[in-house]
Amino acid sequence: MKALYVTAVVTYSGKTALALGIGLKLQEMGRKVGYMKPISTQPFLINGKLVDEDAEFVGRTLGLETPIEALAPIILDDAKIDSVLSGAPAEDYLAAVKAAYAKVSEGRDVVLLEGGASMREGYIIGLNAMNVAKTLDVLTLGVVRYRSTLMLVDDALALKARMGEHLLGMVINSVPEEQLEAVRGKVSHFLESKGVRVYGVLPNDPRLMSISVAELINVLDAKKLTPEVSDEGLIETLSVGAMSVESATQHFRRLQRKAVITGGDRADIQAAALETSTTALVLTGNLQPSATILKHAESRGVAVLLVPYNTLETIERVEKVFGKTRLAHPEKLARFRESLDVNLNWARLFADLGI
Repeated sequence: MKALYVTAVVTYSGKTALALGIGLKLQEMGRKVGYMKPISTQPFLINGKLVDEDAEFVGRTLGLETPIEALAPIILDDAKIDSVLSGAPAEDYLAAVKAAYAKVSEGRDVVLLEGGASMREGYIIGLNAMNVAKTLDVLTLGVVRYRSTLMLVDDALALKARMGEHLLGMVINSVPEEQLEAVRGKVSHFLESKGVRVYGVLPNDPRLMSISVAELINVLDAKKLTPEVSDEGLIETLSVGAMSVESATQHFRRLQRKAVITGGDRADIQAAALETSTTALVLTGNLQPSATILKHAESRGVAVLLVPYNTLETIERVEKVFGKTRLAHPEKLARFRESLDVNLNWARLFADLGI
């Protein structure tokens, strides 16, 4: 049985997406795949159970019958954090992870482990990425999100310094089109010379960072005022309509498949947004739009969402989820798998892993 621990240096790097993509590729090759996320700091309630949302999604997508409790054995919620800080007798978290790992490994050819949100996560209970890799003796695949060339190189070398002999290599994600040639060439060659294998360089794809109208409704506790418009529309960009209509019109024309956040009383901004590539209008303060706006929105296939929060509160809620690669939408999952097949060296990765 082989195991691979997929971890990330910083948040929103595409770690869950990569782990899922690798799992689906292995299943396509006829391998029996297991999965586990040893520690979660993002508790989510499903059917009365506290679970990790990403782990539940990956397990469901891979068709695993493993109980959700084993997929994410340690859920670090506020109560558990308070217990640790209060000096309560420490639980043996490593033992719990080992037991869950043994369970998800039964009858599997490959087990994929997913790290926390970043390399910083888990220190409070001794389950940081380095301890997990050493305790379970598994190889690690790092995901490094492009922020700048300097940050990319430093993040990659920091990953190598931290993981040491347990680092198999890395995948570079979200590289802007204008930087692809340099990252695939000069930067990757430099990292390879420093002993960091680069298995793939994935281009930035705004479509993958988008969220659906349904997800936006859930995040904002919104009421949809256009029942005939689908919830499956994807939102790639955000814009706040708090400017003059002339400025807004110019700004809106530059943004594709956007959500426009504005007051329900700004009919001028709403009308301007509807004349451009808009997926959703988010109207704040529970202010109802006019019947004319609603009719126009339905004719354009634009979802109109009414939210109880003010504009600032609405923006803060959306920003907590926007920019994360969320693959629950079938089109996005298919698109990401295609990107992996084009940009990831599967043969080298699996050969180095011993598959």
